[in-house]
Amino acid sequence: MCEELKNQIIDHLLTIGCCKYCCLRYLNIRKEDSYLNIEQFMSDVKSSEETISIKRVRPNPCIACLGLLQDFVIDEIIQNVQLNTAAEYDSKTFTCSVSMPVNILLREHLVKIDLKRKFPDFYKDDTQETQLNKIWKVVIKNKLASKLNKTFQNSVICNFSVNIILDYEDEDQELKLLQKAAPNHFKTRTQQRKKYSGEIYTRKDILNLLSEIKDDNILKHCPVPPEVPLKWLKCKSIECKHNPIYFAGRYCKYSRELSQSPWIIDGVKTMETSVQEIIFNEIHKIFGIPLNNLKFTASGREDCDVRCLGRGRPFYIEINDPRVTEFSFEQFRTLEKAINLSKMIKVQDLQPTVREDLCQIKKGEETKTKQYIALCIVEGPVSDEKINILNQSAPLEIFQDTPIRVLHRRPLATRKKTIHEMKASRVPEKDNMFKLNVVTQAGTYIKEFVHGDFDRTVPNVCSLIGMEVDILALDVIAINLDWPKPINYENGT
Repeated sequence: MCEELKNQIIDHLLTIGCCKYCCLRYLNIRKEDSYLNIEQFMSDVKSSEETISIKRVRPNPCIACLGLLQDFVIDEIIQNVQLNTAAEYDSKTFTCSVSMPVNILLREHLVKIDLKRKFPDFYKDDTQETQLNKIWKVVIKNKLASKLNKTFQNSVICNFSVNIILDYEDEDQELKLLQKAAPNHFKTRTQQRKKYSGEIYTRKDILNLLSEIKDDNILKHCPVPPEVPLKWLKCKSIECKHNPIYFAGRYCKYSRELSQSPWIIDGVKTMETSVQEIIFNEIHKIFGIPLNNLKFTASGREDCDVRCLGRGRPFYIEINDPRVTEFSFEQFRTLEKAINLSKMIKVQDLQPTVREDLCQIKKGEETKTKQYIALCIVEGPVSDEKINILNQSAPLEIFQDTPIRVLHRRPLATRKKTIHEMKASRVPEKDNMFKLNVVTQAGTYIKEFVHGDFDRTVPNVCSLIGMEVDILALDVIAINLDWPKPINYENGT
């Protein structure tokens, strides 16, 4: 573009009430330095002052951005007390975003129509202006960085974000002009709003409409260029938020009267506590993290009356919107000791983990094996022959219908599972009891494998030895999933 045409466009934009930043945007200038050194840029433009007169910028809100890029609105954001919340977060970096009223989209479009009419040669290929939100970041990021005492970072890799939500008092009034230009469209949206309780004026909806409606139709109902606004954008609220962080570990459960998570039936808590609550309460006490910010996920679960022994069951905890994100080796050990005072559970190998590694638990549901010991009882003495039958039966494929006891929370289905190993042994001085040590595919219902669940599991221990068998006690003794890594407590790693 020749300098004279550039000057003419800038001169026109300033005349109709655009700010300097929007002048550059409509020239499709993308270099950050041009916006960060805008006075120098405008001074360079004035070098052609003999042929064109650069107008003084009006002290009004910009007709395109409504002041978003101007000092008045920028300073209001920087001085907002809600920004003080950012000091509670230990993140050394931040990114930022802005939520703008959608009438800005209409105003931008009206300016574009005006430019296409005034300078058809430059805008004949429908040249797009530089995006407003990108330039807003360029303009505000250094001021925010100074205010927050944090370093700005690209949003793709940054975990801590500051979202500025702006409001414009006359937004609906201005959008009613567009509604007149496309009444059928808004009638449909109003009907959808009644059905889905959604917003009529969504950003996506306005963008789609502006791309479809003809300029001539807009000109009949909307002023082009848009009128100079009398009011500035207002900072409605500022939201600070950190992406979740994660703790991983393993837990053992020693009580036969303890659920993994709170057990609530008809709104009534049926047990005093749970594995999850014991862990969460200590995290809250030691680190001050609100309980509502914690989410517990484990590699499967054991029944309330089943113990979990050995190295324990892998689990992770998601901490939403954490203020503190870095924890030392010693802090994790302190947390373990506090949790383990309960005596009902033991936690070990507590450590930080990352989101990308959480898939290990999901993968383990399909690939891992588990080892159990079941204490079984029959009506009469169990013979050596019956013991030998069990010891020679594995590996064994079984088919399990969803157990009756869990049908209220799981869909009815038949699942094929594998019993990889099985070893039966007598219980001293109890000729009607035996212990059954089994290694199974993940997801196998062991209780039902023992007693058959009215032949909903076939084959089962009862059918294998031709006797009614019941289970008195069950322990999980190994969950063969190599995650998370074992902690070397002696070396501190």
